[in-house]
Amino acid sequence: MRRALALPCALALLQHAHAAVHAPAAVLGVEAASFGVAASSDSFVDWPRGGRKRCGTLRSPGVSYGWRRDETDHCFPADAADHFVCCVDIQAVGNSLNTDDPSVARHNPLEGPITRNSDASSYSWCVCSVSICTKQLNGTVAWVGVPGDT
Repeated sequence: MRRALALPCALALLQHAHAAVHAPAAVLGVEAASFGVAASSDSFVDWPRGGRKRCGTLRSPGVSYGWRRDETDHCFPADAADHFVCCVDIQAVGNSLNTDDPSVARHNPLEGPITRNSDASSYSWCVCSVSICTKQLNGTVAWVGVPGDT
């Protein structure tokens, strides 16, 4: 599993989708718990790219900042092509160095968008890999989207 975390988002997505379709729910629950996956809320939100699941305290629409009208408008597309990992309880919000995921730039500054668009009680963000959440941001994966379930 460790090797799969370093793969680009698209390949990681396929592996998660395969596991979700081919494993019984009980097995998925045990596997998720073993990786520190947090429980998610049953409430829904309308993300601009079609996703519906709530992600911690992350807001949609997000705030307008600089040239962006909505800083969270890229989160949780319905097809789970990118930014499909819900990261909550982020502890290292100021860490801008990604050293574990080669599919994402090494300099990956997220502090501003995270602090502007989620609450300090549980900083939350959409990321494109489990390793960005757990390694760079020292957060907890609440859920990993699959096509039709983000």
